[in-house]
Amino acid sequence: MRIVLKRLLPFFILLLFLLPLTFVHKGELLLWVNTLRTPFWDTFFIRASSLGNAIIVPFALILVLRFKLKWLAIFLMAFAMQVILVLLFKKGFFSGELRPYLYFYRSGMGELIHLVEGVKIRYINSFPSGHTATMFYLVSFFALLSRNTTASWVLMFLGAFVGLSRIYLVQHFFIDVYFGIFFGTVSSIVAYLVVRRFPQKWHAKQIQLNPQNALRQLFNG
Repeated sequence: MRIVLKRLLPFFILLLFLLPLTFVHKGELLLWVNTLRTPFWDTFFIRASSLGNAIIVPFALILVLRFKLKWLAIFLMAFAMQVILVLLFKKGFFSGELRPYLYFYRSGMGELIHLVEGVKIRYINSFPSGHTATMFYLVSFFALLSRNTTASWVLMFLGAFVGLSRIYLVQHFFIDVYFGIFFGTVSSIVAYLVVRRFPQKWHAKQIQLNPQNALRQLFNG
């Protein structure tokens, strides 16, 4: 656990720093962020938000395959955990939870929201932010893998920009993003600790990128 605390220190600091904001009325923070709109930030956050799309997971997987299979096990287990957590809350406990635009529209305050042109607005299943959870699962995983403090800070800020983009683009409230950060980070931590606690012989193996060698590594001894 000491290794986790050291490598993910920036993530714990972020969660503690942002925790008081979870007690602010969920609409206030979004309205404040919405006043900061400029053409530059519109473009910036549209691109930042795309990093949280699950489509980047297969590309990250290609990088993970260059390391020992222990890291592949952690990567896949963490991915499964964050998906289950997001779906459990988004489609289960908080199914139908209004997203910002519809929330303000039904409250008679729709005119206060300024949308970014070209961004498709969703209306329900707001909690938690799936984009943020996916991104923080990835950045926290690679922070554990990197063993470098500077890299951990860079990865944390990269994830934070994705989370902020979801508020800026009027897709989620702050509370949705906060728990996206939490669920994504916790998924990587739990997967890492489980794999370390229950080591397997195949964890020490490494897949060769040559397809023929990769199959031999997987199915022989």
